[in-house]
Amino acid sequence: MAQQPLLIRRWQFSAAGLLIAYLLLQFLIPARLVIGGMGAVGRPSVAVGLMLLFLWGLAFMTSRGLPSGVQPVRWIVGWFIALQLFGYAVGFDRGLPHVESSSANRWLIFTFAMAGIALATADGISSRRQLDRLLMILVGLAGLMGLIGALQFTGIINVVEYIRIPGLRPNADLIGIGERGGPGFARVASTASHYIEFGVVLAMVLPIALHYAFFATTRRQRIWRWAASGLIAVGIPFSISRSATLAIALALVLMAMIWPWRQRYNAAIIGGVAVVAFHAVQPGVLGTIRALFTNVDNDPSVQDRIARRAYVMDLWEERPLLGRGAGSYVIERYTLLDNQLYVTLIEGGVIGVIGVTIFFIVPYFVARSIRLRGVDQQARHLAQALATVPPVALLASGTFDSFYFGTFMGVLFIAIGAMGALWRLDGGGAGRRPLQVAGPDDRFVATPLMANWKGPTRRI
Repeated sequence: MAQQPLLIRRWQFSAAGLLIAYLLLQFLIPARLVIGGMGAVGRPSVAVGLMLLFLWGLAFMTSRGLPSGVQPVRWIVGWFIALQLFGYAVGFDRGLPHVESSSANRWLIFTFAMAGIALATADGISSRRQLDRLLMILVGLAGLMGLIGALQFTGIINVVEYIRIPGLRPNADLIGIGERGGPGFARVASTASHYIEFGVVLAMVLPIALHYAFFATTRRQRIWRWAASGLIAVGIPFSISRSATLAIALALVLMAMIWPWRQRYNAAIIGGVAVVAFHAVQPGVLGTIRALFTNVDNDPSVQDRIARRAYVMDLWEERPLLGRGAGSYVIERYTLLDNQLYVTLIEGGVIGVIGVTIFFIVPYFVARSIRLRGVDQQARHLAQALATVPPVALLASGTFDSFYFGTFMGVLFIAIGAMGALWRLDGGGAGRRPLQVAGPDDRFVATPLMANWKGPTRRI
């Protein structure tokens, strides 16, 4: 039997390196810098995602190329791709104008790139140590993104203006420092495409950052991990965004669900002190964010979203079941909706909305199964941190057009892939392992309430 090519035999090593390269490109290069002539899909990180999908496909077609056993993420990603391919076919069957067909083609390319990210993470990570390294790099880059945002907000330096990459050019004007809450009151986007994406991405990563801060074992680890968590947390309010505020609130509630009461009290005290300190250092920021919720009746952005409902319903009623086609909604041709669920309703109809909702919900339960039955406290806590990402992403998708934003999608698919890797590395998602009771040394994960309903359990 002929020996397999080295690229296939060592594909997991290649995947791990490419995933790190993907994160570096995604977070460090401003979102609007693209390869010339390729439009929004021309970000270098998208090319890495396509390469990962290619490698995964080669491994899939060879014997023993992929890890054996059930891998739910393959089904989740397969569902998302099938849904988009179906919508793509629906659009071309309808007959798309050139501008819409080009948009649909770009969306399909981007879909395949995101699939490559999730599949390579789920099947290409070979150990818990490697998974932790990948996620800690994600945390570190999110912390750096928060730092860049803080430097922009305080007016010290706008680093993004000085980033120039040979071969890349702006697909649109680089987003500058905006204003919200009054003249001279800044809101920032760091290296993200928009202020909202900046805040929401940091909110999605913060639970993962807290996980690694909690489980630091050395003084050096504690310093760096808490510093990264602090930069992420500080960056969120600088986006001056309702979406980010709702996202971080949901993320922390979902994490608090599994913490023992003592940990909840500690988190509440630390959070309260942090809020007071932040208000003292940056007065006015939290008041501006509070006003976003208390003055919704006079907020033009909220009123515009409400006014667009009739427009959305008119377009949806033209093709209510199947929609107009995946990726065919072009903002320049129609109008900005600031709501991905509206966009999905128009592009995919009722079937599209149901399909996308399933895509968000199923990964949550995959991660929750590890939280309930994981082999150790650290695996169970990491599973819950990852489980927060899809619900937070779903909530945020109802407040801005999230699928248009590459960093948002990248974090979402990395998290979904990490769930698959943890499922596999923890022993097939715990299988029929009983619900795990918290041990005497478990500080961060309480015994599941369901354990009281299921009868006696045992700790492994």
